Amino acid sequence: MDLINFRNNDKTGHSSLVEMVCENLALPDSTFLGTRITKKMLIDNNELSNQDKKLVTDVIQSIEWQNTLKPETLNVAVYVTDTVEYIEVAVIRVVLKNAGNETNSKNKAKSNSSLLSKVAKLLHTLISYPVILLLELGEELAISLADKRINQADKSKLVIEYIYNSDWLSSTGLTENENVFLNDFSLKNVSSINYFELYQDFISILIGLETSKVSGHYLSKSSRYKNNVDKNILTVQNDSEPESKVSTSFAEKSNEDKTALLKELEGLEAELSSIRNKIKKETQMNTKMRLNVEARKIKQAITVIKIHLA
Repeated sequence: MDLINFRNNDKTGHSSLVEMVCENLALPDSTFLGTRITKKMLIDNNELSNQDKKLVTDVIQSIEWQNTLKPETLNVAVYVTDTVEYIEVAVIRVVLKNAGNETNSKNKAKSNSSLLSKVAKLLHTLISYPVILLLELGEELAISLADKRINQADKSKLVIEYIYNSDWLSSTGLTENENVFLNDFSLKNVSSINYFELYQDFISILIGLETSKVSGHYLSKSSRYKNNVDKNILTVQNDSEPESKVSTSFAEKSNEDKTALLKELEGLEAELSSIRNKIKKETQMNTKMRLNVEARKIKQAITVIKIHLA
């Protein structure tokens, strides 16, 4: 199947990027809710701090509960255990106010990234379901999902384990990897076994986009399937070799393990950057040599992780 071209759609008479993404999600009409969530509903929440209330007032323009995925609207089973509760998935569309005060592109990108993190965390915390957040800022779109677990101290509440945010995406600046990712981000590419598997597959797709920043290529759902089949065939052909030599590919790892590996890489790269800065300032040759040895070890560790991510 040919890929949808999400790039430059505004110049070709197509809908906005968010409209195209919603269409590509391919959610059945039965899931449509279209309920507006007023800012007053959020502000009246007693659990909100004054800072959160200011965020709602100053930053959010509108919120729509666009789709609700549950057994009554989509024939997928619920999934509930002692630790997780997936009885419904909400698709929430959020329009943010475009302040437009920042002129420096780097500062603007940093400011918008911070804005995304704050708003996404707030809404994932307030809405007691797994949520697919579609956030709009001007002509840009960001997608956010979050792993939630049952609060063992108060089982009536869910707590966030990890939040997954895409970058801000613009139809006029989409990379090839981002375009393939947006094609992948669809109901037809996720599990229908139960809502836990469905949501985890969406998270896996989002992690795939993050991984592509390191590997240089985004593996679509079909490509990941083919890679796993090829690997399994190779494993069978080399069945006589010790099992320890057969490593699990990154695509086969759990979302938790993928995230841990990406966070480890991020930490190592930050550590390497810090050591390089120390080397530049260091005047003692012995200390400089020791720091260079440390830097080489960290670079080797980074290389190993990048090989796993490929």
